[in-house]
Amino acid sequence: MKRLLLFILPMLLTIPVQGAEAGPIGYVDMQVLLDKSKMGQQAQQSLKEKFAPKQQELAEEEQSIRQLQQTLERDGPLMSKEESEKRKAEVQERIRAFQLKAAKAQQELVQEQGKVGKEIFVPAQAIIAAVAKDKQVSVVFERQQSGLIYIDESLDLTAEVVKRLDAQASK
Repeated sequence: MKRLLLFILPMLLTIPVQGAEAGPIGYVDMQVLLDKSKMGQQAQQSLKEKFAPKQQELAEEEQSIRQLQQTLERDGPLMSKEESEKRKAEVQERIRAFQLKAAKAQQELVQEQGKVGKEIFVPAQAIIAAVAKDKQVSVVFERQQSGLIYIDESLDLTAEVVKRLDAQASK
């Protein structure tokens, strides 16, 4: 009985594999899609316009804090102990407020990127599926997230997806 089971089990395991024939694979580089497609470029420009004032404000605040720190380092030995501690506390409070403001701005940026990303990725997914069907590709990976160490460049579907996504955006 065990011999029969040892003979039949390998056959049962290979039957599904032999019956299912996989087609070629492909990949899409979503970062290239964002950088080169009209929709991606518009989205990036929109994000820049929306968040540039906040980034400028944060950069100015950071510079102001650095100047305060430099002034404190330079003039600290000349100040009374109480004055020095008071200024150090002020600098620390400004640093803390800056960090909170920067974290909030970063969170807002990530949320906005998610919204904008959906506006691009939803139509892109449909186009990727259409390109995959046209090219008779069974599986499509995202180049940056797939963990692939090497992949033949001829399997890259990105240019075709960008072309079709731009055509759809122009309609």
